[in-house]
Amino acid sequence: MLDCKEAYELICKAIDRKVKINELESIFGQNNTDIKNDNEKTKRVRQKDNYIDIKRFAANFYKAPIVNYKGYVNGSKNLYSEIIAKTLVSEDLVKEWDKLKPVRPNHFDTDHTPTQNELSITNRKEEILAKLLFYQGEVKDLGYIFDYQTPLKKARSDSYGKIDLLGYNTDDKYYSVIELKYRPSGSDETLLRCVLEAYTYYKLLDLDQIVSTDSHEGISVLRNLKGYKHTKNVELVVLFDEKACTKNDGGYKTNLMLRLNPKDIANAVYPSKTVESQQHKECQELLTTDKRDSLRILCETILKQEPHLKQIRFVVLRADTDSKSSYPTNIKGWSRKLDRLYRAETLLTIPSKG
Repeated sequence: MLDCKEAYELICKAIDRKVKINELESIFGQNNTDIKNDNEKTKRVRQKDNYIDIKRFAANFYKAPIVNYKGYVNGSKNLYSEIIAKTLVSEDLVKEWDKLKPVRPNHFDTDHTPTQNELSITNRKEEILAKLLFYQGEVKDLGYIFDYQTPLKKARSDSYGKIDLLGYNTDDKYYSVIELKYRPSGSDETLLRCVLEAYTYYKLLDLDQIVSTDSHEGISVLRNLKGYKHTKNVELVVLFDEKACTKNDGGYKTNLMLRLNPKDIANAVYPSKTVESQQHKECQELLTTDKRDSLRILCETILKQEPHLKQIRFVVLRADTDSKSSYPTNIKGWSRKLDRLYRAETLLTIPSKG
C-alpha cells in the first residue's frame, strides 16, 4: 500500500519531474492528530520513514503546483495535466479519495445574511462574485444557490478549504457542489485542478446537515422551492468565466464584474487585453478534440466509484443583461446600478453510467 509520499513521487515520475525540497510537507503536512488509532507498527513505520498518511494525499493533492501545470512534458506531445489524470486512474490512486469523510459537525453555522457591506469585507473578487450569485438565488440554467464559502474543516489546523457555492439543480433534482473560477484578468487554473478540488470537497460534505439546519436563510428558501426534496444525489459543477474583455471588446456588457459601488461606474476596471480563461480553453478541447481524453476518463472513473454522484458539468457563467428578473429586494443598500444579474450555459455534461 502506498503512502502519501510514494503516491506523489509516482506522479512526479510520470511527468519526469523531481519532488522539490520541502514540497511534501508544505502541500500535505505531517500532522499526526488524525492517526491516533493506528497500530504501533504503522506508527513505527511513520517515525522511521517520515510516513505521511495516504488520506492527506487525497485531501490536498489538488493544491499541488503540478496539478496546475500547462503545456507539454519536456517537449513531448503529452500534456502535463493529461499524464497526471492518466496516472491517477492507471495506478488506482483515485480510489484514495474514498477514504475521505466529513469532519465538520455544522457546515451552516456561518452568518450569510445578505447586505451590501458584506461585499466589501474581502478584496477577493472570486469570493465577491460567489456572494453576488448567492444573493441572486436562482441562476438560469445553473439552479438555486443556497450557500457560499461553505466551511469543511473541524479544527483550525485542518487543511480543508471551503466550497465556493452550494446549489440545487432544479431540473435534475441534484445538489450541486460548485467550484467557481474567476479572475478579472482571466483565470488560469486547469480543469484538472477544478475537478479534483470539487471532488475533494464533495467527499468532505455531509449532505444530511441540510435537513437538520434551521436558521440558515438560503436553506429556508430552498425548502420552499417548488418540487424540492432532500436527496443523496449530487453533481459536481465547474463554473467559470469565458473571457475577460477590454472595454473596446465589449467588456461593459460581458465582463462578470466591473464595480461594487454604483458611483464608480466611471472607474470601471477593464483588462489591458482580452483574455480567454484556461477553463474555457480546455473545455472547448474536451468538446472538439481528443486532447483531454484522460481528463474525461478520470471524470468517468470518479463517477463510477461514487453511486450518488450523478454527473460532472462544465458551465460558463455570463452576465445576464437582458433578464427581466427583479434584483434582490432583501439586501439593504442594493442598487440596480450595482452590477448585473447572471445566467449560465452548460457546455458539457459527463453523466454517470451507473
